Amino acid sequence: MKVQRTLACLLVCLAMAALALGCSRRPASTAEVPRVVSPAYSIAVMPFTQPTDACQLIMGHIPENQGCVDAGSLALLDADLRELLQRKQNGRVLAFEGPGVLPKVDALAYRSSSQPQALPRWIALGRKTGKDLMLVPMIMDWHERQGSEAGVDKAAHVRVEMFLVRCQTGAVVSRGTWEEEQTGLANNLLNVGSFVKRKGQWVTARRLAQEGMESILKEMGL
Repeated sequence: MKVQRTLACLLVCLAMAALALGCSRRPASTAEVPRVVSPAYSIAVMPFTQPTDACQLIMGHIPENQGCVDAGSLALLDADLRELLQRKQNGRVLAFEGPGVLPKVDALAYRSSSQPQALPRWIALGRKTGKDLMLVPMIMDWHERQGSEAGVDKAAHVRVEMFLVRCQTGAVVSRGTWEEEQTGLANNLLNVGSFVKRKGQWVTARRLAQEGMESILKEMGL
């Protein structure tokens, strides 16, 4: 038992040391420095959706064995995204659009194809908002935690994607992708930062999605 406690303490010490080194590391190049989208650009923030067919995709593909998210969770994610964006208080003009403005599934599925087809429909909606840019968030894969904070039979697994589109030209300014299936610290010491941030707990799919949103918004300069 004493040996086990010693090993556990050693793991925690290594985790904290690795976290400190990670926090103090400077960017190796200007490419690693987050770029900021000017607050002068107004942004229409669309609700979260989950494409389940290729015709609903802007880019990419439907994950194999895709896990589906329920409508209630999508509404919670909309609220989480709103809170994250409003917390920044950078004077940016944001318009949070309701679910009623989204393209309908039958409108998107206008022809059978394995290729993404949704971008023109999103652009049409973006132009109606009168905003400069449009942020389109999507849940591509969603597997809820099976278990509790203390232990799981199956960990949460989430894939979030966001698209920043220029409304008038239809150009995709940036695309952010974040995916994680939570693993224990003993299985991957590289996850020490996440382990400490999550207080050593097994988190829900919603918590993973929140982390994904934060990461993508930072990457996009929002």
